[in-house]
Amino acid sequence: QMALGVVPRWRTLLPLNRLHSGRGLRQLQRVAEKEAAGDSLALPKAATSSEPPRRSLGVQCWGVFGVALYLSYGVKKVVPIVVNGIATIETAWQWAFFAGTIVFFAYVEGYKGFTKAFAPRVVSRAWAVSELDSFTREGTKKSAKELFKKYGFAYLLSSVSLSLISFTIMYSLVSNGVDVTVALRAVGIQIPAGKYLGTVALAYALHKAASPIRFPPTVALTPVVARLFGRNIDEDSVAKRLPVTHKFLAPAFCIGYFHGTRKRVISSWCVTTIIFLVVVGVKRLGNPYRAIIDAGVIVGLAIGVLSMLGIFAKSLVEGRPPKYDPSLPEGSPYSP
Repeated sequence: QMALGVVPRWRTLLPLNRLHSGRGLRQLQRVAEKEAAGDSLALPKAATSSEPPRRSLGVQCWGVFGVALYLSYGVKKVVPIVVNGIATIETAWQWAFFAGTIVFFAYVEGYKGFTKAFAPRVVSRAWAVSELDSFTREGTKKSAKELFKKYGFAYLLSSVSLSLISFTIMYSLVSNGVDVTVALRAVGIQIPAGKYLGTVALAYALHKAASPIRFPPTVALTPVVARLFGRNIDEDSVAKRLPVTHKFLAPAFCIGYFHGTRKRVISSWCVTTIIFLVVVGVKRLGNPYRAIIDAGVIVGLAIGVLSMLGIFAKSLVEGRPPKYDPSLPEGSPYSP
């Protein structure tokens, strides 16, 4: 300030003969510190602090558990083949080949491929796609009654559509013997005690228990549906719009099939294609060799699913995504 010809306010507070004394210097320091503190307090709050983006636990769970179910389906299809094929192993070197295959797939596919790369990337991208900063806090803190009053038919259509999807998913999982109650309890949703008769009743009970997971996507989807029907939406409550389709396709997003760096998207599709070709080739092998290779694949996939769920659970406990690059493209609307 003095170099620009401006005399600081603290310079005028002390007599000139006290400026070079020890007491005067200490007093100058206190005055200058108070002035600096006052200047910093005058700054806007937004310039000194920023709130973390709001995220949907439901979208995170849909992304991670969707990928886990996708991988688990492959395991379920291969298990009967492995069980029948292992019974045909007769020689010692075939058993040695079996053991070596298990160790190879456990390390290369399970540890190096899934635990160290695929699993943390899936969880990191699940955190990214779950961001809900498309609307301001006033726009998101709405009850179902307020949404219906404001959007009418658009809210009903959004809510009913997501409810049908939720019930269908629960019914499919229960029909296939999946214990959904464990997954819901893991994210803090308690299932009412009681005995449910039949698959439909249990699926409906689980569907109702998961309503807290459905509501945030309903809030985000309702204004979009309203605009499709020509309703004018109050844009004052909008801060940043994020693609709703990404949340519906969260499992594919987490794998990296779209909305990633060029390298990430190409790699994801190439890996999927290679796996498909390997599966086709292995089917041409006879037992026990087909069963041995499929057993290795099962071990690798199982390690991958368990590591992904473990990393996701740890991220929920810590309240932050894993320290792994989500490989988002340049200009992505999602916060890093």
